[in-house]
Amino acid sequence: MKFDDEHKHFAWGLTAFLTGCALLLFFYVLNHFAVVAGIFDTVCEILTPVFMGLIFAYLLSPIINFMEKQFYRLPDRWLYHGAVGEARGKYKRNIRTLTILLTYILVFVALFGFFNLLIPELVSSIQNIVSRFPDYIANFEVWIDGLLVRFPKLQESVNDILNASTSGIEELIMNRLASTDGEETTAILSTTGGVVKGVISGGVSVLKLLLNILVGIMVSIYVVNSKELLLGQCKKVIYALMNRDRANSFIHNIRFTNKTFLGFFSGKIVDSIIIGILCFILTKIIGTPYATLISVVVGITNIIPYFGPFIGAIPCALLILMVDPRQCLYFIIMIILLQQFDGNILGPKILGQSTGLSSLWVIIAITIFGGLFKFAGMVIGVPVFAVLYTGISSYINARLMEKHLTLDTKKYVHVDYIDENDQFVKLPKSKVKRILSREAFKDLAKRNENETELLEAQVLLDLDEHRDSDNERNSQPSSADLKRSAKKKRK
Repeated sequence: MKFDDEHKHFAWGLTAFLTGCALLLFFYVLNHFAVVAGIFDTVCEILTPVFMGLIFAYLLSPIINFMEKQFYRLPDRWLYHGAVGEARGKYKRNIRTLTILLTYILVFVALFGFFNLLIPELVSSIQNIVSRFPDYIANFEVWIDGLLVRFPKLQESVNDILNASTSGIEELIMNRLASTDGEETTAILSTTGGVVKGVISGGVSVLKLLLNILVGIMVSIYVVNSKELLLGQCKKVIYALMNRDRANSFIHNIRFTNKTFLGFFSGKIVDSIIIGILCFILTKIIGTPYATLISVVVGITNIIPYFGPFIGAIPCALLILMVDPRQCLYFIIMIILLQQFDGNILGPKILGQSTGLSSLWVIIAITIFGGLFKFAGMVIGVPVFAVLYTGISSYINARLMEKHLTLDTKKYVHVDYIDENDQFVKLPKSKVKRILSREAFKDLAKRNENETELLEAQVLLDLDEHRDSDNERNSQPSSADLKRSAKKKRK
């Protein structure tokens, strides 16, 4: 008994100590947030190759699993050469190594072929755009002048805006020149030094990126090769730190998260490739300039749900507008039709219900995560939000089941309150007059129930009276019956 008391006091003391440490750490982070953020950024930069390796391993695991299944369909005598029991482990490791090697070779060959076909086209298109950019500007000015001639009022408004803007720009340039007479040489030197520094910094960043990719590939190979062992160790830690029910639920939720992410990303990548190919074919048919460059931009931005095709189409449309305004109109119509096809036919066929989110929640997810994490947030926002949405929905459904309430959302659309018998009741609008406290609302609900009971009783009473009057009318003989009875008496 004394030992239990001492153990309880020790637990309380340890809890108080850890709570105090947590509070001190929290206040330290608040007061030195810049220092903590710098340390966090440094740690993330150091671990960047590891993160890249984990991402590579996660994305390539489905391909490796598929290839292993194809190998294991072969006869055992080809795979194990008569080995049995533990001796087969060596051959399984060889199969895993072979599938990893084949997967990386296929990925590298596919990427090399893709970029080998694409980059020359992109470079040629960009060089053509740069060399002919003055001609495009001239064509655009001619088109604008013709448009303004047909609309004189619009021309007057545009001229006023241009005159005001031109005078402001001239004044700014004159002030700038007047204030930098003696500092012109210094400004030029500082600008040149900044350009050189930017070039060197860009070269170092590219080398660092290539090194991180190389280290990430090595990390991914080790992770994929021993993924069963790593998964087993992670589950072992989970069961050691949590009770059995909580650990089972946690592992199930992780599997659901994995299924959601893989289903979304794999489906979206396939969908974007198909949309890019269709865009290339259609732009070639209608004669859109720079079809390859435009199709690549549309296909890449299509990874972003809903907004992706329009995000990629806007700069492409501006580029086409400078070359040929009529082709720009054709391109906009084509993009709208292509987006409708993707959103209503192709996307649902490939993705299905991989996220389980409605259009409203998808837009909210893209808006929130895109504002926080830019392009990456717009890409991963939908599956992350889908996981959060499913977790919150599961928690809400569990709480409703504890209260013995239905999970059917349609039941809650027109409900105003739920009575003590778990009946869903709609309160008349005439009763909604002011803000009520909980006790006052109980009285209002009770009066409404009493009025409802009286109304039901009155309806039943009216039905009974109507039924009695019908019975009385049926019990009285009609004139035809009286005539028949009189004839019988005379006979």
